[in-house]
Amino acid sequence: MELENNKISRVRENDSDEISLKELILKIREIWSFLLGRWIIICIFGFGFAALGLVYSLMSEPSYIANMTFSVIDKGSSVSGLSALAGQFGFGMGASGGSVFSGANMIELLQSRNLIERTLLSELEINGKRDRLINYYREINPPDPDDIDEDLPVIEFPIGLDRKNFSRDQDSLIAVFGAGITEGALSIEKGKKDVSIISMSFVSSDELFAKLFTETLMRVVTEFYIQTKTQNIKVNLESMERRADSMKTEYIKALTSAALFSDENLNPARKIMLVEQQKHQTTIQLTGTAYAELVKNIEIMKLDLVQQTPLIQIIDEPIMPLEIKRFGKLKGLVLGGFLGGFLIVGWLLAGYFYKRIMESE
Repeated sequence: MELENNKISRVRENDSDEISLKELILKIREIWSFLLGRWIIICIFGFGFAALGLVYSLMSEPSYIANMTFSVIDKGSSVSGLSALAGQFGFGMGASGGSVFSGANMIELLQSRNLIERTLLSELEINGKRDRLINYYREINPPDPDDIDEDLPVIEFPIGLDRKNFSRDQDSLIAVFGAGITEGALSIEKGKKDVSIISMSFVSSDELFAKLFTETLMRVVTEFYIQTKTQNIKVNLESMERRADSMKTEYIKALTSAALFSDENLNPARKIMLVEQQKHQTTIQLTGTAYAELVKNIEIMKLDLVQQTPLIQIIDEPIMPLEIKRFGKLKGLVLGGFLGGFLIVGWLLAGYFYKRIMESE
């Protein structure tokens, strides 16, 4: 008896599943028939939005892409014993000139807020006149007239004004411009196989600005990178040159003093005069030898400076005319038509289900 009851319950469950699946198929067919009955409305909306997409593609301003590819080669020192040699004269030297940067850090430097601000504040020849790049950027990206307060003065960045003397409003505007560039316009990619090859792309609505900004940013970052990589050895070199100048002065003084002593004592009658003469000769020999060693070591340090200076080789640079990026006509048609069809179908289905709900009540 119990087995028969179980069989009956299973049969009922199967019948219930078949009914649910059948109802679902019938519901889908009903909705499909409902939409087919309104295909004219759907087509009108689809073609209408497609036309709007085409109009948008025709009216949208083109963007210009400035591409630059370069390679970073970090060279190590090949002068053996230079660190120990410099240590004898009281100078400390790291293996890489005291720098914490490497080739991979160029990507971060290109996106650095500080270096992008330096780029915007650079003075260049723009359209036949000398001006800061940030003033040209503000000119091609004017603010919305509704957002302009006529009572406030126009914020400008005159040539010659030191960065330390900028006002709060100038600092704020630079920060806004820099954020806009790093967040949307500037993109950096490193090579898949070789990290030393880096590609930089900058997009702007103005072709000249795209080219000038890309070239200037590369120059600013290169100068900062090389300066940082060689800063420690340059400090040591300058210190050793000062010490060599001081030793040269002492050497000349010793020569002069010995010459004066010889002129005053042409016929020395006492042995003490010979001792004094020998003292002068010893001083000349010591200062001369020290000065010669300093000069030799300075030349070695100069050679090491050349060898430690990283090489940044430009592979491809932006050349006019730049690559143009547009919102394509076909893209406007397809996206506009899809959006219009999606919206009208959603609106029709919402009305259909609302009507069904109201009828069921």
